Amino acid sequence: MFRFLLLIAVALLFEGCTCCAYLNHMFNAERQYEEAGELRATRDSLGNGDALPTGEEAAKYDKVIEKGSHVLERFPDNKKRTSEAVFLIGESYRHKGECDKAVIKYDEFERYFSDHDSMPVVEYQRAYCLYKNHEYNIARFALEPVIASKEHPYYYQGLNLLSLLEEESSDPTQAIAALEKLLADTAGTPFMRGKAHFRLASLYYGKEAYAKAREHYIAPEVDSIVLRDRYTAKTQAAECLANLENYDEAAAEYLAAAKNPDFEPHLKELLVRHGELLFLARKFNDGIAVFNKITDEWPKSEEAATSYYWLGDHQQVDTKMYELALAYYDSGFTARPPSKWGADCKMRFDALQRLMTLQANNDGMDSLQRTQKPFFDNEFQIAELFLFKLSEVDSAVARLTNIIEESKEDSTRMLKAMYARAFICDEFLHDPEQAEEYYNEIIEMFPESDFAKQAQANMGQVVTLKTREDIAHERYLAAESLWLAAEELPPEAVEAIDTAYANAFAAYDSVATEFEGTQAGIQALYMTAMIFAMDPERMDSAAVRLKTIREKYTDTKWGVEASKLLAGRTTISDDDLERMRKRIEQNNARSEELSKKYYDEYSVEKQEKKREEIQAKQDEILENTYNSMYDFE
Repeated sequence: MFRFLLLIAVALLFEGCTCCAYLNHMFNAERQYEEAGELRATRDSLGNGDALPTGEEAAKYDKVIEKGSHVLERFPDNKKRTSEAVFLIGESYRHKGECDKAVIKYDEFERYFSDHDSMPVVEYQRAYCLYKNHEYNIARFALEPVIASKEHPYYYQGLNLLSLLEEESSDPTQAIAALEKLLADTAGTPFMRGKAHFRLASLYYGKEAYAKAREHYIAPEVDSIVLRDRYTAKTQAAECLANLENYDEAAAEYLAAAKNPDFEPHLKELLVRHGELLFLARKFNDGIAVFNKITDEWPKSEEAATSYYWLGDHQQVDTKMYELALAYYDSGFTARPPSKWGADCKMRFDALQRLMTLQANNDGMDSLQRTQKPFFDNEFQIAELFLFKLSEVDSAVARLTNIIEESKEDSTRMLKAMYARAFICDEFLHDPEQAEEYYNEIIEMFPESDFAKQAQANMGQVVTLKTREDIAHERYLAAESLWLAAEELPPEAVEAIDTAYANAFAAYDSVATEFEGTQAGIQALYMTAMIFAMDPERMDSAAVRLKTIREKYTDTKWGVEASKLLAGRTTISDDDLERMRKRIEQNNARSEELSKKYYDEYSVEKQEKKREEIQAKQDEILENTYNSMYDFE
């Protein structure tokens, strides 16, 4: 009995130690998890909630994983003990951003503890981790039990996650539908509904549905979301008005935001946008006052550079006071040289200075000089400055129209200006009707030009027009076909060959005559010279044509070749020698190939002939033998 009681006491002792070990591991794991949660909450309050945990917070999550793993190793058969350990390990991995490991633990939890109270949390967090892992299709599948019923504690979070998943499908329609479904239900916390309004507004804004976007940006629940998103909602709501060209109200909303103490860190940028919208509303005096306030209070800031840019733009575009505009642009560059607006001010300053110089040069020309090339070159440069550097598209169009009207005698200059004007109306002014009218005018007046072909292409039409160069090229190809056909005629057809070569020459000559100056025309003239050169009696004619090519088309490759042929050769270069050696090797190889082919064919033919003679003799012997069998005489 004593031994039995002693045995029971020892067993109870060891059981007690096991419980103590379990309690020690789980107590430490839970404590570390709670402390890590407190650190995470502090980080969230500072606006760093999106960052991954570091330092002490990350170390505490590692400790939770370590202690939970000890529990799983020592108590694998105890469902109550292991369920909590698996859950805490999965949550710790999720908070650390190791979503793939978290998903494995969540799967393990559902496999062994599907009836546990924490299962709803696991269902949602697993879907969220899959989303973070960019496994969108399986995340949508994992989310199904969460959004299947409103009874699920994570139903509304699930709808929000569903909208995120639908956004990734590149079709915001489904995401909008998911968020609209969430907001149609009156349940849900104000914070969750505020986030839904904010995200839904962003989706509508991306679709350029500005009126719908504004409705959600100004929803009352948006006031419950974090400050950063509230600021974005206020400014985007005003931008919706600006996109709808309601600049007055948009400026007023920016001013109200600037007076909000919560948005004090963004005061400068709010005031800058307020001034820009006043300018867009044509309230220049009010806008100038705002910009002057910015340049006075923050003279060396990017916002000051922006303000100077807008002040210079007003003086340049609206009042045409270029000297004052130059002063503002110079101040903008000085305020903040490295910034975008400082660089834009410098670009405008240089362009405007160049414009003023060109205008002064043209204004100083007399009536005769205004009809000459330098005047129009300056006009083209002025139009380009207006378009590409000074953002005055209308002024560029006006300059080009003036060039067109004064260039009636110069079709090349006129055509260039006409196409530039049509292109600006199409691409910059987004006026397709006016652009089409200008394009058709080009096609009607200059149907054989490259600009006419491009005009057809720009209007989305099938390009049917052919330039003079296109027609010449087609005619040249036809002549080349005649020449190749002549080369393929058999040698015995002497008269047909002469006729074919004569026809090919006539075709080349007609291209050279009718399309003088085109690339195909020059090449055809060169070919006629080469054909003459084949006949020793026509070498003088070949030389005349080569001299014409050399003198009139010196810069073309045919002019270069003609110069070489006419100059003759007193020396030979290494490259020429190498080419000659290769040519000789090729000729020798070809000769050997033809020779071998001839002898092979001759040998086969000779053997066949011999075989036929033998067969004939054998047949004769058989015939004579057959006849002698019946020769009774």
